[in-house]
Amino acid sequence: MSVTKDITDYVRSQIASIEEELFELQHSIWENPELAYKEVFAHDTLTAYMEKQPGWTVTKHAYGLETAFLCEFKNKPEENPTIVSINSEFDALPNVGHACGHNLIAVCGITAALSTANAMAKFDIPGTVRLIGTPAEEGGGGKIKLIEAGAYKDVDVSLMAHPFNKDPTSYGYTNANQRFIVEFFGKEAHAAASPWQGINALDAMVLMYNAVSVLRQQLLSTDVVQCNINDGGHVPNIICGHSESMFAVRAPTLGRLRELQAKVENCAKAAALATGCKYKITLWTNYYNLICNDVLAACHTKYMTDVFGQKMPPLEEDRRTSRMSASTDQGNVSWVVPALQPLFNVVCEDGPHTKVFAAAAGTKKSHESALETGMCLGFTSLELLLSQEKLAEVKAAWAADIKEQEARFE
Repeated sequence: MSVTKDITDYVRSQIASIEEELFELQHSIWENPELAYKEVFAHDTLTAYMEKQPGWTVTKHAYGLETAFLCEFKNKPEENPTIVSINSEFDALPNVGHACGHNLIAVCGITAALSTANAMAKFDIPGTVRLIGTPAEEGGGGKIKLIEAGAYKDVDVSLMAHPFNKDPTSYGYTNANQRFIVEFFGKEAHAAASPWQGINALDAMVLMYNAVSVLRQQLLSTDVVQCNINDGGHVPNIICGHSESMFAVRAPTLGRLRELQAKVENCAKAAALATGCKYKITLWTNYYNLICNDVLAACHTKYMTDVFGQKMPPLEEDRRTSRMSASTDQGNVSWVVPALQPLFNVVCEDGPHTKVFAAAAGTKKSHESALETGMCLGFTSLELLLSQEKLAEVKAAWAADIKEQEARFE
C-alpha cells in the first residue's frame, strides 16, 4: 500500500474542516509570546486542544520539563513497530515576540500529527505517531534535555518544519553552535587615586574582543563568532574587578566548530596573560549541525509538488544551496535519529528575529503555508508507516551521513 490520492484528498478535506480553529490555536500563542521554559500558556493551550482529538493520549509536563508535552496516537502497533515523531516548538524571543515564527511551527507540527493519525484511522494504517512539544529552542536547548530524558530513544524518525522568508525547500541545513560564558577576574582599585593597585578585568574583555575581531581576518567565510558583554564594571572610578560576556561560535560542521571554538578560547587566554587577570570559560548550550536526510527530503518534495503544485528546487540544487548560518537544537536530534526540517514561506522583507517577521508570522497567508507543509510532513510519515523498505532507505542514508560527519573529527 502507498500514499494514494484517496489518502491525500481525505487528509486535505479533514484539515480544511478545522483550518479556522487551527488558526485560532496558533494565533493565541502568537498573541501571548513566552520565553524559554516559561511557555505555560502555549503548553496548556496546545495540550488542551490535543486532548479533544479522538484516539490521542496526552502527557503534560513530559520528560521532566514543565512545558514539554507528549501526544501519542496508536493503531495496531503490534502489527507495525514503526514510530514517527513530529516536533512542535512554541517559545518566543525577548522583546520581539514570535519573530522566529514558532507559533507557526507549533501548528505545523499539530497539522502533521493530525494528518497522519486521521489517515491511520480512516485507512486502517498500523503504527504510532508522536507529537512532542519541545520548549526552549531559542538558546535554551530544550531538545537536548529531551534527548537526555529519552524522548527520541525508540522513535524511527523526527520531522518538523521552520518558517523563513524564502520559497519553500525540503532541506534546511543549519550550523553547529557553541555558546560559552567568558569571565575575567581582576582586582578593584580606585581608578584615580591608585589605579596601579588594580587589575582591570574590563581591559581583559576588551582585549579579547579585539583579538577575536583580528582573528576574523583568517576565518573561513562560513565561520561565525558573536558576542555580547553582560558585565563590564559599574562605575568609572573603580577599576573593574570582574567582567563577563557570552560568546557564540558557529560553523557548518561539528568538527569545524571545535576548531573555531579553540581559536576563540585562545583569545581569552591571551587577554588574561596580557592583563594579569584570571579567566574562566563556562560551556553553555551546544547545538549540532542539522543533518537533513536525503530520502525524507525526496518524499517531502514529492508531496509538495504532486499534491500542492509547489515549484520545489531540484533535490541536488536544494541540497547545495539550502544552508542557513542559524542553528537549532533539532540538529542534535538529527544526530540521534534520521530527521528533516524543511523550510516554508513567510512573505516578509526581513528575515527571522525581527519585528517585521514577527508581524508576518501572525498572518493568514503564513498560517496556510504552515498547514500545507504540515500535511506534507504527514504524507511523509504515512509513507514510512506503509513501507518498511522506505524506512530502511531512510535509516541507511542516515547511517552514511553520521559516518561522514564523524570522519571530520579524525
